[in-house]
Amino acid sequence: MILVPELKTIIILVPRTGSGSLRRAIAARYPRSILLYRHMEADGVPAGYDRWQKVGIVRQPVERLWSLYKFLRTFAGDHDSAYVEAMRKSVAMPFDEWIVENRVPFTTPYDSAGYGRFWPEYTVRHPMAENRKSQFMYLRPDLGTDIMQFDDLDAVSRRFDIELPQHNRTDDTSAPELSAAAQDYCERVFAWDFAATMVARLPKLTAAFRAAGAALARGGHMPAIGDGAPAPSSRHYDRDGYCDNPARGY
Repeated sequence: MILVPELKTIIILVPRTGSGSLRRAIAARYPRSILLYRHMEADGVPAGYDRWQKVGIVRQPVERLWSLYKFLRTFAGDHDSAYVEAMRKSVAMPFDEWIVENRVPFTTPYDSAGYGRFWPEYTVRHPMAENRKSQFMYLRPDLGTDIMQFDDLDAVSRRFDIELPQHNRTDDTSAPELSAAAQDYCERVFAWDFAATMVARLPKLTAAFRAAGAALARGGHMPAIGDGAPAPSSRHYDRDGYCDNPARGY
């Protein structure tokens, strides 16, 4: 959570939505800005500042979780060693199993080693595992948060007059196919997330199907939709992400 006095704005930093790049760019552009919490939700805005505009970024949920999963597989950096070990152990299982079974929170102020230490900058109101936490809980549109799209980071750059280099980017490997159980789980837990990101992808989806229809009208074959992949069913969120695999890894 970043307080930006110059803009009278609160920025909510959802994990794996370009939050590392965003916080660095905001700090460089707005010297009075304060990184109060790393990943506090919108319902944790301090008293008084709740009158400022809240802004956050939403990302297609399976793509976000796949990005986090890859990130944690090689997790390191300037963190407590017990926390690093806990994060790496949390992803010591296949991705579709991790989506359903993981119970380890990514963001929490509490000590992973059990020494009673406390890191206030990592405080959140809802310290849940990311695979169980809809982005609704971070962004809280019902509290007036202005939600921007990870699929349109150029709009984020323009809004804040910043450049967004890619920090903490993972590789572009596509997510493996989800099991039926994992798909059903995602449909249930991340229904809001899919709806929130589908809005941004509808123009591309519509254009793809129009192109397919035009090809059929000309007597041709149905073309592939979205990076050479066949049109997915509504249940396949793993590789295509509603027909538009942007292959962004961060």
